[in-house]
Amino acid sequence: MADAFPLYLPAEARRLYTSDGVARRIALTAHWTNTARVLELFGSTAGISLAKELGCEVTLAESDEQVLKALESRVASAGVSDRVKVSKVPTLSALPFSDQSHDGILVLGRMLMPLDEAAPRLRKILALRGRLVLTWPVRVGLRPNKGALEFWEKRIGQPLLSPRECLISVEKHGYEPETIETPSEADLDEYYKGVDAALARAPSEAAKSLKQEVELHRDLGGKTGVTLALLVARRKEPGERPPPARDGG
Repeated sequence: MADAFPLYLPAEARRLYTSDGVARRIALTAHWTNTARVLELFGSTAGISLAKELGCEVTLAESDEQVLKALESRVASAGVSDRVKVSKVPTLSALPFSDQSHDGILVLGRMLMPLDEAAPRLRKILALRGRLVLTWPVRVGLRPNKGALEFWEKRIGQPLLSPRECLISVEKHGYEPETIETPSEADLDEYYKGVDAALARAPSEAAKSLKQEVELHRDLGGKTGVTLALLVARRKEPGERPPPARDGG
C-alpha cells in the first residue's frame, strides 16, 4: 500500500531542483519570459528566482500556515512582492485555479500525488503550450538494488519507471515530453544529508518512511538504482502534429 500523498518532507529541508541555476534551465526549456504566469505548488526559492530574474508572474501555493508566512517573508526580502503572490490552498487535490490559467506549473523536490493522477489534473490548469515541471522517482542503471525497488514501489503504490518510461507515461495524458534530468551523486548525497538533519526535528510517525529512505541511501552508499528525476512536458492538444525532427530529416 502506498504512503499517503503528498509524500512527507520537512518544510525546512532543502529540496532538489530549487536552485537558481535549475530555475534558469527550466525557464529556457519552457520559453518563459516576463509575460509567463507560473504556479508553484509547495512554493520554493525557484519561483521567487523566476520572478526576480525573468519577471515572471508567480503564484506560490501552500496549505501550511507556517510555511506560508515563511514564503511571504522570503518574497518580501527578495523585493518581488509585486510579481509574486503567496496563496493558501485548502487542499492540493482540489486546487482553486481556473482552467488554462497558467503557462507553467512547478512541483519541485516534492511528490504531491501519483504521476498518473497529477499529469491529467494539472493539465487542466495549464494554458495552451504550457509546461508541467515535476519531480518523480525513477529506476536507473542496469541492476537497481532489489530492496530499494521494493521500498519505493511500496511507497508510491506502483512499479518504478525508467526515465524514458516516465516520459511515455506522461505523454499518454496529453503532453509532449521535452526533457528529463537526474541529479548527480554529489547533489543527491547533499540532499539526503540535509533531509537527515531536518528529520532530527520532525514528528517520528510522519517521518517514518522518509527516515527509511535516507537510511537506504546511506547504507547502500548511494547505489540504490533509484533517484528523483525532474520531468518537463508541454501541454499537447488533440490532433496536434508531432514536432519536426531535430536533424531536419
